[in-house]
Amino acid sequence: MIFKTPQPLSRRVAMMLGLCAFSFGLSGQALAADKIVLKVGHAATTTNTGHLALEFLGKELKDKTKGRVSMEIFPNSQLGSERELIESIQLGNVDMAFVSSALLGNFNKQFFALDIPFMFKDRASVYRVLDGEIGQGLLGSLSKVGIQGVGYWENGFRQLTNSKKVIRTPEDLKGMKMRTMENEVHIAAWKAIGANPAPLAFGELFTALQQGTFDAQEGPINLFYDMKFQEVQKFITKTNHVYSPFVVMINPAVYKRMSDEDKKIFATAFNNAKTYQRDLAQKADAKAEAAMPKVTFTTLTPQEFAKFSEKMGPIYDMVKKKVGPEIVDKIIAEVNKK
Repeated sequence: MIFKTPQPLSRRVAMMLGLCAFSFGLSGQALAADKIVLKVGHAATTTNTGHLALEFLGKELKDKTKGRVSMEIFPNSQLGSERELIESIQLGNVDMAFVSSALLGNFNKQFFALDIPFMFKDRASVYRVLDGEIGQGLLGSLSKVGIQGVGYWENGFRQLTNSKKVIRTPEDLKGMKMRTMENEVHIAAWKAIGANPAPLAFGELFTALQQGTFDAQEGPINLFYDMKFQEVQKFITKTNHVYSPFVVMINPAVYKRMSDEDKKIFATAFNNAKTYQRDLAQKADAKAEAAMPKVTFTTLTPQEFAKFSEKMGPIYDMVKKKVGPEIVDKIIAEVNKK
């Protein structure tokens, strides 16, 4: 009698093991998909308060989600300039970033409303605008250009710095080559004051100042210190001309991948990080000033301040024409509340 030889056991075991491995692989992929590692970029240094806030936020997220959401941070323009970071958020090449608000006007003109010089009086008025209906509406409007707005951190009031002399009046600034951000409102404002402004990527600024391509620039004192600009700029005039928030952004598709539970955790963690960062930033300017004894600081008198601010009439008109008078009037009304 002839019997058929059964399929070798080793072959059947191999097939079963293969199916198990395939099944386990799918399960592993599903588990991996539940984990989100946010690729986060910014243009500042690792000592900047924004970077420290990202580290704080990353730890909060990892702890509160039991590792489901974590962050990998790339400082110092490693993932591109601020403009490139915004574009990378839109394209999905970067998951999250913070940038100076002035850059966003090139992507969503409504943000130009925050850039009118000499508009904000103090931090209290700033926070009423940013954390209230106006600021939250601006964040929401970023969805039209493929960005999920998260919130605002503090970059600080911007000051005028230069390598030549003490500046107290617009006449002192006349003809100076000045670096500005890529923002037409800022450029127009400094032209109105009498400077010769031009935009340049922030990551290239130190070298440009060192080589004398620009005589002057403007920005928060703590950022000036972080970037070691005191090595090439010796004069700071406290103009407080613009309050500059950092806008924190995330790619919409990445945000949608988060579960409802993790979105709630993300919101809470971000608010905690915002409180932490703003506290650091408020102390950072004074700390930076104390650490730069060789830099000459100039505080304007009310009369000197008025000589700068009185030149901003055409800039108010320009911004109202660009974004509509309603949002500008709302901001001014909020600022002037007592």
